[in-house]
Amino acid sequence: MRAIVARELGPPENLVIEELESLKPGPGQVVVDNRAAAINFPDLLVMEGKYQVRPPLPFSPGKEGAGVIKEVGDGVDRLKVGDRVMVQVEYGTYAQEVLADESQCYPVPDDVSFEEAAAIGIAYQTAHFALVARAHVKEGDKVLVTGASGSVGLAAMQLAKAWGCEVIAGLTTMSKEELARENGADHVIDVSGEGVRDSIREDIRKITGGGVDIVIEIVGGEVFDGSVRALNFGGSLVVVGFTGGTIPSFKVNYALLKNIAVTGVNWAEYRDRDPAWVQRVQAELFDMIAAGKIHVPVQAVYPMDQVVEACRIITERKVQGKVVLSMV
Repeated sequence: MRAIVARELGPPENLVIEELESLKPGPGQVVVDNRAAAINFPDLLVMEGKYQVRPPLPFSPGKEGAGVIKEVGDGVDRLKVGDRVMVQVEYGTYAQEVLADESQCYPVPDDVSFEEAAAIGIAYQTAHFALVARAHVKEGDKVLVTGASGSVGLAAMQLAKAWGCEVIAGLTTMSKEELARENGADHVIDVSGEGVRDSIREDIRKITGGGVDIVIEIVGGEVFDGSVRALNFGGSLVVVGFTGGTIPSFKVNYALLKNIAVTGVNWAEYRDRDPAWVQRVQAELFDMIAAGKIHVPVQAVYPMDQVVEACRIITERKVQGKVVLSMV
């Protein structure tokens, strides 16, 4: 099988394509004939050795893929050869075969393409857990999503809109306003530049007449500060990431005075601690796709030998959806 391999840590330009031996499943494992792999920002961190999990060299990057079960190991009872599945692992999906535990595979409906399946995993699950498990979203909530043009941001806006919320997109690149509106935003605000700590609250006040009930906060830095100030009494802010590069600090007396909750979401912890919960969430997401309530914005599909060009869409901040590699 062919695989995209990192033999040394560094940028995507260091990746090479090699012919490797086929994989064999151990107990409780399956081998997936992989058809598509999504590219995520954490994949780039893994390549450079900057992620919390550092695979031993050499390795194939990639946390998300989709394909058909090729072989099953002893003790596998939920899946069988020929099943269409989405797979989520720490690394390894930039290859034509993926080794995964049975719990890391999610049945894919026949009417969902492999490209869509590869793209709807981590981002949409993260957004679901942020909104439901952490923020307890309900119909009518006013929801601000910062970093809204990224994959988790797009997913959060789609889900919030599907659940009857008023959605506000916070963008650091205002040229992506149309993208935000296409994915559920009712309003768009600029969260870049100077004075954003104050401007976010003022912009939200103009839109809502007050504040927001939920913030899905992805940027960090002063965007976090401004988002906290924009919360209504009893509101919730969920920290998803720090794409702006600065991890903010928080004065907890502000939480006391405003009766607000500041929490975080780490998708991998749900996967590791309660895989059955993640299976239920993913099944719900596929049902929402079938019902036309959400859609997967696949921006582009690249062949394996163009992996560097595909990664540049992310490194050059040209993302307007999910970038996918075809493994066929």
